[in-house]
Amino acid sequence: MGKTKHTEPKQYLSITEAAEFLGVSRPTIYARLNSGELPYNQVSSRTIRIPLSALTSIQTTTHPTKKNQHLTAHDLRNYITREEVLQTYNIEKSKFHKVLLSNGIKAVRHGQKALYLKTQMHDLFYKETFPDVKEWYTSEELSKREGISRKHICATAHKLGIPVKRGGTVCYIAKADWDNRKLAPSILEKNYMTVDQAKKHYHIGGKTFYDAVNSNNIQKVRKGNYVYFPIKDMDRLFKDKTPKIPPEILKHYIRSCDALKLYHIGQKRFTEETRAAGIEKIRTEGNFVWYRKDQLDKLFKTLI
Repeated sequence: MGKTKHTEPKQYLSITEAAEFLGVSRPTIYARLNSGELPYNQVSSRTIRIPLSALTSIQTTTHPTKKNQHLTAHDLRNYITREEVLQTYNIEKSKFHKVLLSNGIKAVRHGQKALYLKTQMHDLFYKETFPDVKEWYTSEELSKREGISRKHICATAHKLGIPVKRGGTVCYIAKADWDNRKLAPSILEKNYMTVDQAKKHYHIGGKTFYDAVNSNNIQKVRKGNYVYFPIKDMDRLFKDKTPKIPPEILKHYIRSCDALKLYHIGQKRFTEETRAAGIEKIRTEGNFVWYRKDQLDKLFKTLI
């Protein structure tokens, strides 16, 4: 084999370029060079170049259907280069080639580029690289929810000792640790409420509260024996569900708790006498019971 320095770069490729062209690893190229399967030109004592024609011949023999494969601009959107795969999924070249080899995946040629289907790469590397999304927040979603920058989110996590992972360019923060981070009492009092406070404020029961909170993955903060929930999330879930009482009810009826204060009587007497007198009552949203105000006046007016 003659050893001449090439003059046309496009006709000769380096070890790395040859590996990308065939969609194999560098060790595979070296093995083929040592076995004599691939001819090469010695450019210097430490540099060799491989004729593109030899690589094309091997590609045609190994993958005859790929030689004439042409990708349109639209098709290219569905493909990704090796370097993009390595960067996106934060993996090493050795692992990349090992996984592709074990799954029998070959590159698709486009000019001198070796391309891989994005969907295949996602299926192969996403689960191995990224944490379970059920257990981790991304800095982006926390940034939107908390109203502060992603950089501030990550800095806060590190400052509080909250576990942080990186998958490619994405920063992940442990959900449980973030939700249970320590908050100043003033912040808790202003922006959070307990379960009991929420049930009383929105006139809802425990089942309604927990069903909504759990199904919407609402952030919670544990401090001492209490669990706190963001008021803004509580409003979003329950504010519109505050019982709507018709104006005519508010005008002509009164709830028992207000009647007790108005007439200065106890609950037991109120219940017994209204039942005996047959006072008209109505039940509304929120499980409220309202009593006819004019009838109560006749029954208890001497007490006012």
